[in-house]
Amino acid sequence: MEYRFVHHWNYALGEDEHRILESAISLTTQPRDESFLQQAADFIAAYTQVQYVLIGSLSIDGNYVITNVFLKNGEQQPNITYPLQYTPCDAVMTQRFCYYPNNVQRYFPHDMELQELNIESYLGSIFLSEDSEPVGLIALMSDKQIENAAFAEHLVLVLSPAIEEELIQQHKS
Repeated sequence: MEYRFVHHWNYALGEDEHRILESAISLTTQPRDESFLQQAADFIAAYTQVQYVLIGSLSIDGNYVITNVFLKNGEQQPNITYPLQYTPCDAVMTQRFCYYPNNVQRYFPHDMELQELNIESYLGSIFLSEDSEPVGLIALMSDKQIENAAFAEHLVLVLSPAIEEELIQQHKS
C-alpha cells in the first residue's frame, strides 16, 4: 500500500506530534491480529480528541458501509450498516478525502444520523485495495470543530496502509 500525502494543510509538526506519529508507525509494524482495527481506532481517538471514530468496509455492491469499529468518546459501540447516499462518507468515496470543519449537517440535510449524533465537524478518508479500488473508509466526527484537523489527517494517512491491509485481509476471509 502507498502512503498518500497530506495535501490540504500548510503546517509544521510539533515535537509531540512527531512522537505520536512515530508511535503510530510503531503500531503498524508490530505483529497484527484481529484487534488491530480496534487498536488503530483507539489510537486515533486518543490523539485527535474527536467524539466519534468509525472504520468501515464497503458492502459488495458499494452502496453501504459496514462498520468494523465504531467508537463514541473512546468506547466501543455496536457495529452498524448504513447507506452511503446523502452522507459525507459518500463524498469521501468520490473525493478520497473530505473535511467539513463546521456545520456539516447543512451540507447533508438528508443524513439523519448526523443530526441525531449532533455532528458539527467531519473528517473522512478512503481506504483502497492494491488495485486502487475503494474497500472502506474512516470517519472522524465531533460535535465541535476538530481541533487540529491537519494533524488528524496526517495521523490517519500514516495508519492508512496498515488499516487497508487489514480490511482487505478481512474481506478475503
